[in-house]
Amino acid sequence: MVAPVEVTRPSEPVVVAEEVKAAGLRERLAGRAVHHDDFARTVLYTWTTAGQIEALRASRRLLVAEAKAGVGPSAYVLGLTRVVKTNGVGRELAALLLEHAGLRRRRYAWTSPFATTMGLGPVRYGDALVRVELDEAAVIVGFRPGTDSPFTAVDVRGEAVALAELVADPGRIAAVYHVRDGPREAVGFREYVLCNEARIAAWSIATPEIRAQVDADVALLDELRGSALAWLPAAAIDESPTTAWPTARANGLLLDAWQASLAFANQRYRPTADNFAAIAAAMRGYDGGGAPLVHRPEAVSPGPMSASRTSAGHTAQAGQASR
Repeated sequence: MVAPVEVTRPSEPVVVAEEVKAAGLRERLAGRAVHHDDFARTVLYTWTTAGQIEALRASRRLLVAEAKAGVGPSAYVLGLTRVVKTNGVGRELAALLLEHAGLRRRRYAWTSPFATTMGLGPVRYGDALVRVELDEAAVIVGFRPGTDSPFTAVDVRGEAVALAELVADPGRIAAVYHVRDGPREAVGFREYVLCNEARIAAWSIATPEIRAQVDADVALLDELRGSALAWLPAAAIDESPTTAWPTARANGLLLDAWQASLAFANQRYRPTADNFAAIAAAMRGYDGGGAPLVHRPEAVSPGPMSASRTSAGHTAQAGQASR
């Protein structure tokens, strides 16, 4: 005869400790969250290869890829091109972002290294990391293709900026917060498209500051792996993070905070113990070799583009700008 097993509830101190731990994780993730109504940021990170780092050290030029680079049209370029060709709302601004000599060189970035280290597609971007700091006069354009009003703009303090002001003075634009989260997207994603070196206060590689950010991301991932977030039911795991992107949720859960920090809605970033471990392992592979370098660009701010370049007959080049 088998003796009955007494089932006990966790003691109150254990429950309280878990709640405190979850609250702490929520707070740390909230510091990494980005929303469609809150995307003003001054510090961004972009992954790249060791070869590109060597090129950066030699050239001191961060933005080099143009629309014609790569193997095919990027979603960002395609979205801008569609606005121009359909004469849609924001057409003049779209044309500037596509063709203006001071805005057409690009590099893609995000606010936290962990959120893009696994890549959106089958290939990762590299193990080397560049930290980018925007200057205090920078403006970030929000771009959500397919919406009735695809463009918004804010300065780095989050204050709204009129689009007409940017058409008249495009040199204020530093980056574009580009979002693809509509129902037709196979995999939702978002990114910051750096497009104006003149609005970058500094970029750096192999610095102690970058190493500290990588270590902080790894520590956070290790804690998430041991938290209740790593053991959610399948329905919660499979929920698309795009639902958390529009705005911060009142009394949000730890899952909401995780989703709001993400750039990609792919399977690699679903909240599971295995995924947290894999992301942390990729972060531990960070290549911070070489001498620390902090570079402060001296690029000239771009002025207005001639009317002929923004005419109704404008045709944009399409192509993939490398990360």
